[in-house]
Amino acid sequence: MSTEENEQNFEDFLNKTRKSGRAIWIVAFVIIAFFVALIAVSADWVMGALVHTRKEVTVPDLVKKPITQALDLLAAQNLALKQAGVEFGQDVPPGSVLRQIPSAGSTVREGRIIRVWISQGDEMVFVPNVVGTDLRSAQLSIRQAGLVVEKVENAYSLTYEKGQIIAQTPKADSMVQKGEKIVLTLSNGEPPSSVVLVPNFKGHKLAEATLWASAQNINLIIKEDRESPFRNGTIAAQKPAADSQLSPGANVEITVSRREISDDEKIYHLHYEMPQGKNGSRVRVTLTDDTGENEILNENKQPGSKIDLEIPYSGRAVLRIFADGVLVREREIL
Repeated sequence: MSTEENEQNFEDFLNKTRKSGRAIWIVAFVIIAFFVALIAVSADWVMGALVHTRKEVTVPDLVKKPITQALDLLAAQNLALKQAGVEFGQDVPPGSVLRQIPSAGSTVREGRIIRVWISQGDEMVFVPNVVGTDLRSAQLSIRQAGLVVEKVENAYSLTYEKGQIIAQTPKADSMVQKGEKIVLTLSNGEPPSSVVLVPNFKGHKLAEATLWASAQNINLIIKEDRESPFRNGTIAAQKPAADSQLSPGANVEITVSRREISDDEKIYHLHYEMPQGKNGSRVRVTLTDDTGENEILNENKQPGSKIDLEIPYSGRAVLRIFADGVLVREREIL
């Protein structure tokens, strides 16, 4: 046999071997795929059989139950629990179940997972400051805060023009539950001569309060405060508050500053004009000197209104003015 014939026979042999090897792999793959499919079908059948052999139970009511109690109720029914989320829930205590899926009373098989959402309690919000604003602006601010205007009352005012908010309940910056009801008091403007309102005497001289009380037949009760941050002889506090309505013969309590005057005491004349705008602001004035930090003023002020105060201080002092909690002026006084 020639060399060419030998090479041809060898090549034919290799080709047959390759073909037979490929066929073997194909057969092996088909067999493996068959067994995999068989195992999957068997497993599915077994799991289905196991599930369907479990008895049916009723899902307990978990809403408003503490999470530990919810776990106990589910365990008694051979059910499992999964926390699906945390949400605010009105009238549902924090740490209790707010809602569940499947719902209470549903029929499921043992081993079912019950998804629950846990309550964070009532959502809390800050009450906006609407004193000094008009009614429409106040209602809008309250609604945007997630609160509700329950009613609007009317009263006369020496401080606020007609149509402006005099007071609000709850007070500004207090924290309440979302959806809380707010009561507003709307100014009817200055009162007629038959209605007596208390003026704002804070920071004024005692003589002014004395003259007013005498003219209105009001009993003035005078107290003294030797640690007051106000200038000696000026009124540091009053009760009732400004714009309170009184009857003839009523009592008004006035606290007068009788602070001891040190040799190095000086007087700072504060003049500050509120910016123009639609909304009023809660203004707080503090003075920090050798005696520490003292609050000089904490009142609602209307846009464009002026603050004029005589503030005593000792040594080096720092005056700060806040509007709605924001520092708007800081000045070092020598």
